[in-house]
Amino acid sequence: MSARKLTLEIGGITLELLAERAVYWPARRALLVADLHLGKTETFRRAGIAVPDGDTQDTLARLQHLIDTFKPGELILLGDILHARIAGNSQLPGQIKAWRDAVDVPSILAVIGNHDHDLGRLNEAFTILDEGADYDGLSLLHHPPATPLSTPWIAGHWHPVARLSHGPDRLRAPVFVKKANHGLILPAFGSFTGGHPVTAQTGDRRFLTTGEEVIAID
Repeated sequence: MSARKLTLEIGGITLELLAERAVYWPARRALLVADLHLGKTETFRRAGIAVPDGDTQDTLARLQHLIDTFKPGELILLGDILHARIAGNSQLPGQIKAWRDAVDVPSILAVIGNHDHDLGRLNEAFTILDEGADYDGLSLLHHPPATPLSTPWIAGHWHPVARLSHGPDRLRAPVFVKKANHGLILPAFGSFTGGHPVTAQTGDRRFLTTGEEVIAID
């Protein structure tokens, strides 16, 4: 089964998995993404590591494209919006402010991730939420919960990818992970984020995205 998007249910809440590594919540007209890691390449370059620049611009441009496509009433960022402290990237606050001023979405909500030490300094751009905030019956998290929750939940943090093989051929691609305990873990949205291989545990399902389609692999 594959499509540009796949619809599934998490604890009675209908969500759409998008090939662009995002989720659309039709009932709330909300777009959800995790792990942007804005400014990551600048952090590497300041450390003397030769990597291409431009990840922040690319990530925000892809996010802008999704907003233009879905015209959501809300954008929900599930943590690790930033990669490092703002002092290490003097251009980043201006880039984020210019993007926020230009983007046509009424409300942007942000859960603080483990990299978001300075996110509070950008509270004019985002409404900041506590980890685990209940939002119309869905718990918004950055870290997947270590113990079961009483509500359905959605999170990021893992940067999940799947490794597939067939004979000599190998494939590594981002995946959404639907957990057996009414949870969903999103792949990292950022352009320069890497990934952590995950295998399906009992009752879990993984949905691989190629960027063009979402494919159920479990």
